[in-house]
Amino acid sequence: MIACKPAASSDGTAGASKEQLDQLEQQVMAIHDEVMPKMNDIGHLTAQLKRMKIKLEEKEAGSDAAISGLNAAMEALKKGEDSMWDWMKAYGDAKSGLQPAQLEAFYKQELIKVQQVKDDMLGGIKKAQDWLAANPTE
Repeated sequence: MIACKPAASSDGTAGASKEQLDQLEQQVMAIHDEVMPKMNDIGHLTAQLKRMKIKLEEKEAGSDAAISGLNAAMEALKKGEDSMWDWMKAYGDAKSGLQPAQLEAFYKQELIKVQQVKDDMLGGIKKAQDWLAANPTE
């Protein structure tokens, strides 16, 4: 029966089982795996917006509002991209130095962080797509 009980952590509370830790890690990685392919979308949209910016600047026909919106969309894409790269580096660096008793809290914090990465990426993509839809090419 002792083997079935969760291990006590250093503060006297019960810690997560190996299965619970695996499940938490899988939840973190599922969010990562869901949005990581969207890095390609960010790259394509960024390139498309850069081309549009050049056209607007060459024609001098672009309104300040259109250029401002384009710049905001590019910044949102950059934020989403940077968010993913920064999170992946921090995740790997932090995880490698943790003791088993620290993993439950770590994974719970990472769920929040990776959800923010997802929100940043999807928000940037939507902002870019919305700008492109509102400012079609000729």
